[in-house]
Amino acid sequence: MANWNYRDVYLKYDMTGVINIGTGTVQVHDIFNPLPEFMKEADCIFIDPPCSRANLSAFYTKADMQNEKEYVEFKNRLWECLDEIKPKILFLELFKSNQKDFIAEAQKRYKYVDVYNSTYYHRASSKCVIVHCHNDETAPLPIEGMDEEDVIKWIAHNIDYKCIGDLCMGRGLVGYFSNEAGKKFVGTELNKKRLAILLDMINNGTMKGYH
Repeated sequence: MANWNYRDVYLKYDMTGVINIGTGTVQVHDIFNPLPEFMKEADCIFIDPPCSRANLSAFYTKADMQNEKEYVEFKNRLWECLDEIKPKILFLELFKSNQKDFIAEAQKRYKYVDVYNSTYYHRASSKCVIVHCHNDETAPLPIEGMDEEDVIKWIAHNIDYKCIGDLCMGRGLVGYFSNEAGKKFVGTELNKKRLAILLDMINNGTMKGYH
């Protein structure tokens, strides 16, 4: 899939096994495989999960793989992983197609489930929500209307966590901003070509040129 090689950055790195980079630990990993032990270090999670079966299949296609799972199987497996990790704080980036089900599941596990409007790719027309799930009463977070990239940066610099995790890292904004803040992160990502972008951004100390 030459169209999804992300400038072949992955060819610069050994993308096998557990990878230590900056303040974090990551691994190329299919969520349907057993959860890596290092993910259980996370007391905070930020995740932007696929929002539909088509979206899920597209991620597999970009990773040069075929998806044989239904979306409900993915959603159930994701919650199994989150239940293993048991994060004290959970942030979910959700869309109209998956908001209702994810919020309902979050409400079974957390006393407070707060929803904030957001955007992605810094496009006003690209709407999403950030859901903050927690058990301790807190003041509202100052993230209403922020773009998701800015939200992740705010979380890294302002939320009191020991280790933040992401089970669908993509190009690794959670890892990049946590590293920038000097805080520990862990994460997994299906696509080695996308995960390699995080390694390159941390090694080069910049996000510029990787959008």
